[in-house]
Amino acid sequence: MHKLLRIINDFKNYFVFVALVIISLSLISTTSSSAIGGFRTVVITVIGYLQETFFWIPNPGSLMSENKVLTELNLQLSTEVATMRQAQQENEELRAMLALKDKSEYSVIAADVVQKSSVQMRNYVIINKGTNDKVKVGMTARSSAGLLGNIIGTSNTYSIIELINNRNIRIPARLVNSQNEGLVVWEGGENLLLKNISKAYEVKKGEMVITSMFSIKYPHNIPIGTVEKVEDEPGTHFSRITIKPASKFFNSKNVFVINVEPDRQIQSLISEIEDKIKFLDKKSK
Repeated sequence: MHKLLRIINDFKNYFVFVALVIISLSLISTTSSSAIGGFRTVVITVIGYLQETFFWIPNPGSLMSENKVLTELNLQLSTEVATMRQAQQENEELRAMLALKDKSEYSVIAADVVQKSSVQMRNYVIINKGTNDKVKVGMTARSSAGLLGNIIGTSNTYSIIELINNRNIRIPARLVNSQNEGLVVWEGGENLLLKNISKAYEVKKGEMVITSMFSIKYPHNIPIGTVEKVEDEPGTHFSRITIKPASKFFNSKNVFVINVEPDRQIQSLISEIEDKIKFLDKKSK
């Protein structure tokens, strides 16, 4: 049945043409005007009936062409929507960065992320500013939302940022509401952990966590994230506090490098003490 309908649809014009030729020849062979009028009525009726009967049969060629046009239009529209959303997001980020630059208590160097990398639970990004722009090793990097990481390497025009979602990271931090001090670490996944907060202290979901004034590596009062979940740490007197980071580490495109260098003397002293402790630990084993 499907093949028959397809044949009729493909050759319907020919069928109509043959029918009209037969009718025309019949009309030529007669001289009766009344007969001609009767044939004319029959022809109009038949053509109308045929058009109404086969009008619903789709034309595959026409459908394919229309589907191609609609597909191309949909692709174009989806591309335009994605471009508009991307432009809107970048515009919002730039507005936030401009606002931050105006109210920041530190002088900052604006930069763009040009490359991202991850090696053995250590995450890095490369920015397009270096020593030519007065970026130095040890400076802190942040987004408009919060802390990103620390500059660990520079060239004339580029710098490497070690992100805080790093297995070796230890950030002295403070809960804004309760003023309790703890240590932020990363153990994998999207979130951070705030440790060394006693179970005796009430910590609420949504409370902001910022860098502590006792941090040597990072300037104080930079947002790290907000409390997502509070649980008891088994076998200890401390809570296990999950922190949702303020910055989207690998999604950040615009970066501020805070133009503040850490105290080299204090860092050197701490490194010296840590090396001695490691040496004594190895010797005792």
